[in-house]
Formats: sequence, structure tokens, C-alpha cells
Amino acid sequence: MIQKVLVAVDGSENSERALDFALDFAEKYSASLTVLNVTEVAATVYSGDEMMTVAKDLHKLHEAILDRAVAHVKITKPSLIVWPVLREGDPAIEIVATAKEGEFDAVVLGHQGVGKVKGILLGSISGKVTRLLSCTVVIVK
Repeated sequence: MIQKVLVAVDGSENSERALDFALDFAEKYSASLTVLNVTEVAATVYSGDEMMTVAKDLHKLHEAILDRAVAHVKITKPSLIVWPVLREGDPAIEIVATAKEGEFDAVVLGHQGVGKVKGILLGSISGKVTRLLSCTVVIVK
């Protein structure tokens, strides 16, 4: 039984398609929907005040991405229960942690194309999430 769906968004076209899929999926099962955005902590060479400004700007950008996604849910499927979540860290690890902590039945992700070499060396977010979760994971292209 699908009661709780988690969808990760990053503002890309693929995550927008994943969000639309998740809306229909959650509606079909009368499930609640949690929309997650993860702010990556970037390694930078800024000093004190500059780093704070960059971090605040990055946080605002990710808040805006999350706000747009939630607004899209409320306009497209007003009957759905939607919960916004903003986390900071490695996207794959934070998606997995959120899914496990919230005991989600399904996780929906957009496919992020990485080059063959980069994919071999680093692995994709969706690949890592799929390997680390035992619940249903849907990757939308």
C-alpha cells in the first residue's frame, strides 16, 4: 500500500517531470506527498563574510526551488496533502535519510544524465538512492 510518497526536486527539467509523475502517483494512491530539496554544501575558498553571503544566497535559491514546486503541487492537485522539506548535505545521502526517517513507501527522482566516465567514477544520485533504499524508487526520464 502506498501512503507516503517522497519526491526530490532540484529545479531541473527532469525533476519537474518527476514532480508531475509524483503528483499523479500520489493522487492515484490517495497518498501524501513530501517535496524535498537538498542544498549541497560546496567546498569554497571564501573567507568568513563572503562564505556567509554565498551560503545565504544558496539557501535562498533552494528555498525558491522548493516553494515553486510546492506551489505547482497546490495548483495542479489541490486535494493532495503536501509537505515541503529542505535539507543540507549530499543529495543522495539526504534523500535516503529523509526516506528512511519518514518511512516513505515510494521515492520519485528525476534522471540526471551524467557522462559515462563521471557516472563510473562518482555514480549518479538516483543510482545511489536506488542501491541504498529498500522501498520503491521510481526514476523519471
